Amino acid sequence: MKKKRRFKLRYPLMLACGLFIAYNAGNSLWHASETGTAGTTAQLEQPAASMAPSAGTSTRPSPTPAHPAETSTPAPSPTVTPVKTPSPEPTPTPEPAPATSSPTPVPTKTPQPSDSLKPAVPVHSVVTNRKLVALTFDDGPDLHWTPLVMEVLREYNAKATFFLVGQQIDKYPDMVKKIVSEGHAVGNHSWNHAQLPKLTVEQVRLQMTRADEALKKAIGHGTNLFRAPYGALNESVNLTATKEGQTIVGWSVDTKDWAGNSAQSILNNVKANVKPGGIILQHSYGGKGGDLSNTIEATRLICEYLQGQGYEIVTLPELLAAR
Repeated sequence: MKKKRRFKLRYPLMLACGLFIAYNAGNSLWHASETGTAGTTAQLEQPAASMAPSAGTSTRPSPTPAHPAETSTPAPSPTVTPVKTPSPEPTPTPEPAPATSSPTPVPTKTPQPSDSLKPAVPVHSVVTNRKLVALTFDDGPDLHWTPLVMEVLREYNAKATFFLVGQQIDKYPDMVKKIVSEGHAVGNHSWNHAQLPKLTVEQVRLQMTRADEALKKAIGHGTNLFRAPYGALNESVNLTATKEGQTIVGWSVDTKDWAGNSAQSILNNVKANVKPGGIILQHSYGGKGGDLSNTIEATRLICEYLQGQGYEIVTLPELLAAR
């Protein structure tokens, strides 16, 4: 009985002692763990320079933990691999397509320019089996010799063609109207009787167009008949005439009345050279010393001779129409 009682007293005492010992041991372990962790944390947070004490500052060493806490080694930061920015690829230069063999083309003939682009061919006479002849008078008009020529033509009921200079047309437009009103034809003899081959293409064109404009102003229409001063031509002048729609007119008989030849000499020249379809050249202004009195007399003789030989004296448009 006594033993059982002693056992009952000892058991609680042993239990209490065990609990006390366990409590003290756990508390010591907890305190050591806290101290070690704090020291480690302080060391991680302070830079290396602050580890040494400043002058005049007393420092107390941190207690060494009984069981130093395990310091976890920080995991290395992942190395970021730089992404390589792709460089723009150069645009490839297109290579020419390889030449392919093609059949050799059949050569073609070089196209010839149309008739409208060919240099005008001067008309010196007309081929006809009719006895037609054209009298032509250059360089007018004026108020003296031109009216005298027209008077002779009226006497013989003959029609002629007057190649007029633009500046003269501007001076005497009424005379131009009179020429046309009496049934004669008019042609373009340039603006101021220039040497056309010595001019530029544009200057030649203006010589033609200005004279034609003067005609339009005087009589309401121009002409497609053109005679070059002195009969001086070249391919450029002829081509310009073509582009301006002009027919270049020359002559088959040059009376040389402008040189002061006598009326009989002029007539003899005509007799020796006239043929059906022929074109005879004289003047209605100018001449040697400005005297065309021999021309007036020669015109009378020529009309008598031609009509006596059965020739009909016609205008150039009428002669050209007989081709």
